[in-house]
Amino acid sequence: MRKTKVVLIGLGRIASSLEKDPYRSKPCTHSGVLFSPWGKRNFEFLGGIDPNPDKREKFCRQWKLSDQLTFSDPDHLPSKYKPDLAIIASPSESHYRNALEWIDRGVKNFLIEKPVCETFLQAKDLEKISRKKGIRIWINHERRYHPKYAWAKQVLDSQKYGPIRTIRASVLTSALAPGRAFQGRTGPLFHDGTHAVDLIYWFLGKPDRIRSSLTRRKGIPIEDRALAFLEYKSGQAVFLEAGGARKYFQFEMDIMTEEARILLSNDGMRLFVSKPSKKYKGFNSLTEVSFPEKSFLGSNPFMNLYAEIRNVLTGKSERMTGDIGENLSIMELLHKIKTGAEIRTVTEI
Repeated sequence: MRKTKVVLIGLGRIASSLEKDPYRSKPCTHSGVLFSPWGKRNFEFLGGIDPNPDKREKFCRQWKLSDQLTFSDPDHLPSKYKPDLAIIASPSESHYRNALEWIDRGVKNFLIEKPVCETFLQAKDLEKISRKKGIRIWINHERRYHPKYAWAKQVLDSQKYGPIRTIRASVLTSALAPGRAFQGRTGPLFHDGTHAVDLIYWFLGKPDRIRSSLTRRKGIPIEDRALAFLEYKSGQAVFLEAGGARKYFQFEMDIMTEEARILLSNDGMRLFVSKPSKKYKGFNSLTEVSFPEKSFLGSNPFMNLYAEIRNVLTGKSERMTGDIGENLSIMELLHKIKTGAEIRTVTEI
């Protein structure tokens, strides 16, 4: 079977260098997949594009590639190369422009890093163009491809433990590091909070009522902290915090159903179910049980994402987990949280 021909736009952190992180499960970057034994069997790397010569040099050195496989501009890519898939891993503010460039070059399939665009209006335009031209776009919200998050989605949809009652979602970080939310213009809500909002939408859909607030430092237009309270007609409530001026990075989804608590976190997954209490006679308490290890997905989110793309492009499947249409709704939710927020300006955090 013919390999899928790919071009990689952006050769920085999520494209490549994060693969050097000794603590992360590998692969954890786009290049990590493409240059893995499985990736080499299924994908043909046509070239990498980045205007930064230092990034191009480091990329080639990391993957032991000829510098003739990296380019400063799409126009330098040989015209005979016809990519089947364009992977956009450039900074968020470049996603929209990069996508339009490669659509004009005739590419029909895209994998774009989150958030899909810098603004809701850009995402709306990109969705319209993709629908009109029959273009498929995946967005890399990788937790959807994590086996334990996928297990949680399956269990919540089945209501095995009853309906969702509340979700407490937090994506906590600092104004300076890690990531690049404050180097660009997206801020922590769009840059990091998009992961939490994506899962909230995946589990519950669009809320019926949104109340939110943003805290900013004087003279800086990007928020340090975003808070939102989302309500649903069916009774669910969601509490969201993004940013928060913390000296650590923490991602957590604390999901409370009628009969259980599912804790999904970067620090591990935990499951508690309602059982007769050993502390209070006649009451039930939440009791921790083993978190299930089995899932219909493989163990690595990046590999699962690329396996899905490969299956669709080779006609083995039509299943897309979070396409541009669904991500437009996610961007709209982020947009409403941001534009409808009460703004609080402080001198320092």
